[in-house]
Amino acid sequence: MTSDWDGTRKTIGSLSIWLGTGALFAPRAITRVLGVREEATRTDVALPLLVRLIAARNIAMGAALLVTPAPQARRTTEVTLLLTALDAAAVLVGRRGGDVAGRSAGLSLTVLSLAAAGTVRWHRR
Repeated sequence: MTSDWDGTRKTIGSLSIWLGTGALFAPRAITRVLGVREEATRTDVALPLLVRLIAARNIAMGAALLVTPAPQARRTTEVTLLLTALDAAAVLVGRRGGDVAGRSAGLSLTVLSLAAAGTVRWHRR
């Protein structure tokens, strides 16, 4: 179990750092890929700051997962899952208001579902 958990935390940590780094340096491009209206990605002055704040959080969570030994990293992963759920909720609220494309909501729900399934699996062991 420890080696399975260790591999998973390293994968999640690395992915968080890579995605966070991409969003940190190209916030407008990342938001376009995720389905934010193109006009908003070009004209919204607050968008880059908000995306970079979230990117910094992802980088910090990814680094925490990579440097924390496997047994203690379980709590960090639970916090990451909570933050993912909050992000997904924000996207769904944006979708309901018509500000976010359907693919953003779909992608967020897919990520949330995978993270939730992984967490449930680890807790059963």
